[in-house]
Amino acid sequence: TDRPLTVEGNLLVRGGTLVDGTGAAARAADVRVRAGRVAEIGADLAPDGERVIESSGAYVTPGFIESHSHFDGSMWWDPSCDPMPAYGTTTAVIGNCGLTVAPLTAAARSSMIELFCFIEDLPLLAFEHAIPWSWETWPEYRSAALDHPAALNVGVFVGHQALRTFVMGEEAWSRPASDAERAAMAQLLDEALSVGAL
Repeated sequence: TDRPLTVEGNLLVRGGTLVDGTGAAARAADVRVRAGRVAEIGADLAPDGERVIESSGAYVTPGFIESHSHFDGSMWWDPSCDPMPAYGTTTAVIGNCGLTVAPLTAAARSSMIELFCFIEDLPLLAFEHAIPWSWETWPEYRSAALDHPAALNVGVFVGHQALRTFVMGEEAWSRPASDAERAAMAQLLDEALSVGAL
């Protein structure tokens, strides 16, 4: 179909093989969605004014969750998150490997970006210029991400190295944290978790 699906949309997916994610065997079933939520599953459901998608010969599944990805940067320069949605992915977990783009002070940004790009083999120039960097704290990052929606839902970890560099600056790379610094990191983590970080 040439019309994009929207979360708010009503639709009926008919004629497919349903794999419902519960571990049950695949079965022939139609799926009705109302206001972006599955409202009914059954055989031979009659259309009720919603958009109809014929899915004969296809599997109908819940969206897949990519539990380890590195779209932390690319979701800013490619909000379509290509090719993940084409594979059925609707949610990605980012911020893996202890590296995240928040919390991150402007002073610590350069060293963190270099490490991020080295470890993940990502383009340094894109990280430096295609990400708005309008945040330092995790709540500011969340706000910026909500203003720049991506095609995927994202769950974002708070990276340990981001916490260390936010509190310790460049010394995070060369020495252990003091008790006071560890307490400051714990406070930053609590703040991030309170607004939706993982």
